[in-house]
Amino acid sequence: MRASFITLYFVSFPITILLMAAMQPVLARPLSAGEKLTEQLPSLSSDAVQLKPLLQQSSPPNGGEGFDQQVTPQVNRYLLGPGDVINVTIPRPPGPYRLGTGDTISVTVERFPDLNFQSFINPEGNITVPLLGTVSLQGLTLAEAQEKIRVALDRFVIDPVIVLSLIGLRPDSSFQAPIDPEGNIVVPQVGTVSLQGLSLNEAQEKIRLSLSGVLVEPMLEVSLATPRPVQVSISGEVFRPGIYPLSSPIPRVADALFIAGGSTQRADLRQVKVRRRLVDGSVISQTVDLYAVLQNNGSIPSLRLQDGDAIIVPRQEVGTDDGYDRNLVARSSLAVPQIRVRILNYTNSGVVTQTLPNGSNFIDVLGGINLDRANLQDIALVRFDAEQGRAVTQRLNARKALAGDASQNVPLQDNDVIVVGRNLVGRISNLLTTITQPFFNVQSFINFLENFGGGR
Repeated sequence: MRASFITLYFVSFPITILLMAAMQPVLARPLSAGEKLTEQLPSLSSDAVQLKPLLQQSSPPNGGEGFDQQVTPQVNRYLLGPGDVINVTIPRPPGPYRLGTGDTISVTVERFPDLNFQSFINPEGNITVPLLGTVSLQGLTLAEAQEKIRVALDRFVIDPVIVLSLIGLRPDSSFQAPIDPEGNIVVPQVGTVSLQGLSLNEAQEKIRLSLSGVLVEPMLEVSLATPRPVQVSISGEVFRPGIYPLSSPIPRVADALFIAGGSTQRADLRQVKVRRRLVDGSVISQTVDLYAVLQNNGSIPSLRLQDGDAIIVPRQEVGTDDGYDRNLVARSSLAVPQIRVRILNYTNSGVVTQTLPNGSNFIDVLGGINLDRANLQDIALVRFDAEQGRAVTQRLNARKALAGDASQNVPLQDNDVIVVGRNLVGRISNLLTTITQPFFNVQSFINFLENFGGGR
């Protein structure tokens, strides 16, 4: 026995060291500080960047249905940029109609048909009147314009009686404008106006001021017709860290998690960070608690992602998993959709890998085991415990699990190993108990079991 253990130790220990130096985990992993992804994230160590800590979501309230989180207004503001297309709606002002550029009027002078005329109001707001020449009607009501012309004609005609009517409305001043690469739009009758980095409300006020020179007390509303394409980076505990375009009409954090393959087993969804660099170079940050959403069956936080946002999914700290239901996360769309479970079975040679939906239980893996030849009353579930740095074995009774015993039908995790067969279970358990050298990571644990299964 001592000779076997020494041989196994000197075989597995170099392999473990080699794996630490040359291999990465089979599934998701956080990117290291030197990889390309982090070069494209906001650099928070630069003295030129000021991090503005904002309100973070506290513990979820009691209650549940309809739970929604507070998102800091500064983070939730949509900031305009190149590629956005906006609608500028200029409604008719309330009250009596006021004349302006583009209107056409008709004037009838009783007893003097030669003085009748029709006129188009030019860009300066003027018309041409027989005997009078140029008369400004910009911003006047129909009654005010009629009285102005009557008073002016009174110098040439005794007690003139005139009737002014509107026969042609000016075109609607509403327009749609794309924001060019320099952050500008073209406003009719005004020219270029910069909207780079402005919110919709700020853009609305700036366009209103620009139109005040050509329109009388302009009233308008600015809305987003077509948002620009959104590309975000996502790092940390997700299956595929990287930079991804989001095609959702209103992209959310959950959309980014989905396209990155979901969160890993070690992710802490209570502390997901969203960082955004503003036009002035400062960085704002918001913490989003996605776990509270799952707990309370609530709605996804209303935070809308914008182009260039960085999403960081942190790893759960040791000792902070009290009350954190990993199985609840595993069954959601926020987690990696599939897990891999290895089956070490005396009826087969080597280790068989079975892919299952995330959130699967022990009985779900039994379909990959020959139940006729297996010892169903003594099956081992071997799992690497990252906090303890070692493998932990749990004995399970498949017969009781199949009969409905929930204590035996335990939830499975990625990289779990199922060991079938009394003798094989005993050998594995003895080795894991005897070996004092801890595993360095889950990959060294998996490598040990695969080598054991292949050469037993």
